[in-house]
This record gives sequence, structure tokens and C-alpha cells, in this order.
Amino acid sequence: MKTSRVWPLALLLLGALSPQAAQSCSRVLSNSNGQAVVVGRTMDLYLDDQAALVLRPRGLEAGGLVSASVANAKRWRVKHGSVGVMSVGTVLADGLNERGLNVNLLYLSGSDYGSPSSGKPVISNLRMAEFVLDQFATVEEAIAGLAQVQVVSDRILDRDWGLHLSLADRSGRSAVVEFIAGRMVVHQGNQTRVMTNEPPLAWQLNNLKRYRPFGGDLPLPGDVDPASRFVRASTFLSTLPKASSAAEAEGNLYGVMKNVAVPAGAEDYSGGQAEDSWVTLWTVIANLDEGSYAFQLARNPYPIWVELMRLNFGGGGAMRRLDVQSPELTGDVSERLNRS
Repeated sequence: MKTSRVWPLALLLLGALSPQAAQSCSRVLSNSNGQAVVVGRTMDLYLDDQAALVLRPRGLEAGGLVSASVANAKRWRVKHGSVGVMSVGTVLADGLNERGLNVNLLYLSGSDYGSPSSGKPVISNLRMAEFVLDQFATVEEAIAGLAQVQVVSDRILDRDWGLHLSLADRSGRSAVVEFIAGRMVVHQGNQTRVMTNEPPLAWQLNNLKRYRPFGGDLPLPGDVDPASRFVRASTFLSTLPKASSAAEAEGNLYGVMKNVAVPAGAEDYSGGQAEDSWVTLWTVIANLDEGSYAFQLARNPYPIWVELMRLNFGGGGAMRRLDVQSPELTGDVSERLNRS
């Protein structure tokens, strides 16, 4: 990673606790800073997901299911190499491919994928991120590709996971894909630069109009509810200044991500019901233009990163995995990931 970018990325230290069952993850896209297309994302979960940094080489064979048993399961080979974060040993939750396509998989309670009766090839909702990263180069391609498969709900850690995903590419184009009442619903444009959790995006956008920065009368909310995080992220993203460098663009976005983080021990005063404690386990900052991917484990004060131009995506073979749990791990780990 370029030395000029080490300082803003070294700031990536997040630890958050939320009492809300849906309190899981925030994603923000900065695509109008004048320097680079940058995406920030946090991962919140009620247990340690034992995250690992993974490299998926071109030619790797992949399948569409995790635990579900469904006929006509989709299979494919990796077309575009990628780097990302593997969660709970089997779910690619976030990633950036060598063509500059970024995907973020976030929790959305109440997602309804419909019945696998369309005759289309089937993929698990837990495999959506890797399918998109493996096969497509742009947001437009990804949306078209997802329309050709039937997504089904899969089960892991003894629970079902409602999931939606956000997409961004080097052009700055963005989309959010949700599954409502058995249908794939696609939102596109700058209205999709922020994504949190439930309610779905259409509700979040309408709710945004109630607040002063967007024409309403309400002040910014300060609680940890997903809707409140959505409002705060949207507000501070809209007021970011133009950046003088890619490093500054990343640092400015990190400032927004800090504002939607939840301090340890915080309580939800929005009226939500507590089911689990969802702790911010890690944070990613992805620069789609420069092909850098920075990862921050919450319990480690030192960030790590890879430069995709330095990664070896050729040769097929197995997925490479780097254990990021060591407190001694810091800095550019591109070569370590190549050798893993």
C-alpha cells in the first residue's frame, strides 16, 4: 500500500456492541469525492466469526449451496480473481475483485427469496457475494447475472439468515439488491450509497425525508437502531468535502464509518427488542480505483491491507486463506496472502 495512505487506514479501529437483533453491519459508498471510489463496511455479529482474508484465484471451482439440499444447484468456475473476508469459515461476506467490483453482504431480517420452482439454477443466499465477485466485472453485469439464478435461504449457525447485498464498481455505479415477497428488488443510483439493515431500503429512503438535512423537521437521531445509522451515514456522507488525494478520501469515509459505530455497552433507546448482542468484529475500506483492500480486526489496533495488483490470481488451485487473528499481523500482507 502506498505510504501516503497508511495513516488514514491505520485509524481503522472499531469495537461496537448493540442489543438489537438486527444490529448487524453498515455500508457506505463515497463516489463523489473527486479522487477515488471508496467503500466502507463494518461487520457486526453476536459471536466471533473467526474472520479470514481469502484469495479466490481464477479457475477455482465453486458451488451455490452451503447446507441446503436443493436440486439444480448452480456451479461455476471463477472468472475474476478476488480478495475478501470469509466469515464463520464458509461465508464470503465482503470482497473486491480484480475488475474493481465490490460486494457487501449484510443482514436483512424478513428477506423472502421465494420458492425454487422457476427452473433457474439455484444458489444459496450465503453464496451471493462470491457468485457475483467470481463471475462479473460491473454492477450492470452482476444485476443481470443474479436475475438468471434462483436464490434460496440457507441455514448456518442454527438459524436462517435474511440477507441483502450492495454492489459498487469503479465507475462509481451502485446498487442494492433485496428479496421482498419472493421477488428480487433492485435499487440503483446514488440513493443506494448507504445500506444498513431492516427495514428495507425503500422504507429507509422515505424515513430519511423526516430529518432536517433532507427536508424534514427532526434532528439527527443518536441511537443505534439501523434506521438511525442510515440517517446519520446519509447525512455525513452528503457533507463530505472534496478530497485532495485517495488517502484523504479514505480517511474522510472512515470518519463517517466511526459515526455509525456503536460503543461497547451502548443500549438501544429506539424501542427495539434485544435478542442478541451484535459486536462490530471488523471493518473494511476498499478503494475500487486503486485496487486496495484494508481490513481492521476490532481487537487489533493495527490494520492490514492488500494491493490487488500484487496478488497472484492465476493458476487455478485452491482458495488461499490468511489467518488474521494474530495480534502481530500488521501492514501490507499481499505477499503473505500469495504464499498462504
